[in-house]
Order: sequence, then C-alpha cells, then structure tokens
Amino acid sequence: MLLPSFLNLPVYAVDLSDESFKYLLLKKNRHGVIVKDFGEGPIAKGVIERGEIKKKDILTALLKELFYKKNIRYVAFSLPEEKGFSRNVKLEGVKKEEIEEALTLQLEEYVPLPPSEVIFDWTLAETEKDHLDVILNAFPKTLVESYLDVFYAAGAFPVKAESELSVLATVILPKTFKGAAMIMDWGKTRTSFAIAEDGALKFASTVPIGGNHLNEAIAKALNIDLVTAENLKKQGGFIPNQNDLAVFQAIVPIVTALREEAEKYINFWQTHSEKKESVSQIFLSGGDANLLGLKDYLSKELGIPVNLSNPWINIKMPRYYLPELERGDSVRFTAAIGLAISALAESNAL
Repeated sequence: MLLPSFLNLPVYAVDLSDESFKYLLLKKNRHGVIVKDFGEGPIAKGVIERGEIKKKDILTALLKELFYKKNIRYVAFSLPEEKGFSRNVKLEGVKKEEIEEALTLQLEEYVPLPPSEVIFDWTLAETEKDHLDVILNAFPKTLVESYLDVFYAAGAFPVKAESELSVLATVILPKTFKGAAMIMDWGKTRTSFAIAEDGALKFASTVPIGGNHLNEAIAKALNIDLVTAENLKKQGGFIPNQNDLAVFQAIVPIVTALREEAEKYINFWQTHSEKKESVSQIFLSGGDANLLGLKDYLSKELGIPVNLSNPWINIKMPRYYLPELERGDSVRFTAAIGLAISALAESNAL
C-alpha cells in the first residue's frame, strides 16, 4: 500500500549488541534528511551473547520502557553477523524471476542447516552473459523469530530486518567508489570484516576480538579497574609515547591480531575473487574504530589507505545543518544510521 507523504511512518532504527543498544530516527523534509532523535544505553551482561538472545524477559522489559518513553511503534533492526551466512552464489541458466526458487532448491549447498530452519534474502550483484552473481544472506529461523518476539512483546512492530554488514556496506561506501573495499566493524566483543566489490557485499566474517579485550589487557597489565583502563585506552590509544607506553605495550598483541586477521582476509579475497582485484581501501566503523593511532598503524602495516567511516556521506542534508550526533559518535552509530536510511527510503511503501 502506497501511503501519502504526510502519513509516513516514523520508523526507528534499533541496533542491539551484546552489551548495548542504540536507536535513531531520521526525518526527511524538502531540504534533505535530519536526525530527529537518537540515543543509547547498556544491556546487562548475559542478556545477549554473541548475538543470541539468552534472556528474553529482561531484554523485553528494557525495550518496552524505551519504546514507551519515546513513543516508538515501528522499528527496523539488524541481525548479528556472527550468526548469519553470507555467500556469493553463481547461478547458471537461471532467469532473474527464478532466483528465489533456485536459491531455495540449492540452499543446503550454502547453509549448514535444513531449509525449513532458515530465513534468507538475496541481492543481485551482477548479471553476466552466462550466469547471475547473487549475494545470499541467511539466518537461522529461530534466531530471527527470537528478535521478532522481543520487539512485538515490547510493543513495537518490526517492519524491516537486515544483516548488519549489509547495512554497513550500503551506508559507508561512497556511491562513487568503485573496486574492492574492506569494512572493519570493531565492536566491544567482536570485530566483523566485510569485503564489498563495486558496492555489493561479497564476503563477511566475524572474529571474537573486541574493544573490551583492550580494556581487560590494560587492566591486567597495570592492575587497575576496567573503567580506568578504558579511560587510559581512549587517552593514549595505540600511540607509543612515553607517558602511555605501558598502555601501548598492553594492547599491542590484540591490535596485532586484528591486523593479521585483516591481512588474512585481504589475501584470501585477492586469490579467490573472480576479478582478482586487490582491496584498495579500508573503512573503519564501530566503537573502537576511534582508537587513536589505529588508522595510521593499519594503513602503514597493510599498505592500504584506511579511513574512518563517514555514515553521512551518501545522505543529502539541509545546507548548514549539523546533526547533534557528532562525527566520532556517528562512527559508533553507523549500523543504526544505515538501518534508518533504509527504513526511510521504504517508508512510503509500508
């Protein structure tokens, strides 16, 4: 049903992680897009573990309070990448209108679950003379249903769900960018890697290396509490100056491991992609992407330009408008911003 513009539904983007939630609402006027509302808060440890909801009642109560306070009725949410399956599928002898049927029949080849236990979506990446390149995103049905159950129970209607890295690829990569790029999303408990080629997500993987591991390493090395350790991390970052040498030395093994993971996936892509195209840029997102010195270190070691992502790069905003969400915070809100943009684009057809 196509709705008149004055009846556009206010769809909030809700981004859930193991330890926190973020919400954001965008609004479009004749001059462009503005940030209408945003915020964040903590989620108690053990409520969500590696993307899987373990304590529905606690999460429901938390979101119910938020939805009531903000009058949130419609939500778009992201699904945790570590629980999903992203595959680049080549379909031969298949017409565009037959893609979904073909993927359904071949699903067991790409996802290690029975088809009846899987929910999937797909994007047509490229059309060749003899085949179609399709990006398959699949998640366990029980996982998707657990998220839906929580949102419904909390009093909101879920209108859209997307894989987290698909959202990031859409919002981070400039529309003018061509070629292969890596996205590194560094959260508190994990880091997700994605490689996109000509704007289409082609590869994704997640490793259990998060910002919390930096805090724990600093706390252990200096015999201090985690809050103090996190403050020292933010102040000193990954810069080996004399005052923060102990902090730098404590986090060297973790940052090095992160760099090695990135290098592994870059090499894998170069040898396995059809075009044999090298990754030409890396974009950082997530809470710990702001770590001082990280961008320069990765760029030097990997020999590839590294950029702090700008999630507003593809959005037309009113002239002279500056969102209250500052640039450093925007990097942490990248997934929520991407979801909000996607929901806003489709709000006329809800």
